[in-house]
Amino acid sequence: MRRVVEAGVPLVQLGVRACCLEELQARRDHGVVAHDARELVMDNRMAIALPADFPEQVFFTVDVDGLDPSVFPSTGTPVPGGLGWYQTLALFESVARQRRIIGFDLMEFAPIPGFHAYEFAAAQLIYKFMGICQRTRMPGR
Repeated sequence: MRRVVEAGVPLVQLGVRACCLEELQARRDHGVVAHDARELVMDNRMAIALPADFPEQVFFTVDVDGLDPSVFPSTGTPVPGGLGWYQTLALFESVARQRRIIGFDLMEFAPIPGFHAYEFAAAQLIYKFMGICQRTRMPGR
């Protein structure tokens, strides 16, 4: 996060489950808009509003640490709490309806040897995101 905002790239964070004091200060210092997992889950929020001055073209990074470990335990830091499957898809779609997603990636996936269900889930998440990007793409965007 720090390198991105220090480079002047606008940033919105969704679904962060754990954040140290240094990261919280960096958010404040660089004007990062954040909707942490606790806020999103407790309010059952399925959409967010991007700031009016947020760029039209968006790169969306999905850190599987933001998903609840009951949905996605294949991560290096399976902290309790986090976004559910359908909430994650809905939040992604809410961003895609507001801006043009020009790319996305999936990070922090740590396969569990001999257990392939979560590898399949990662592939499904990417597949669903691709469909959302295509379905929400407006002419001229």
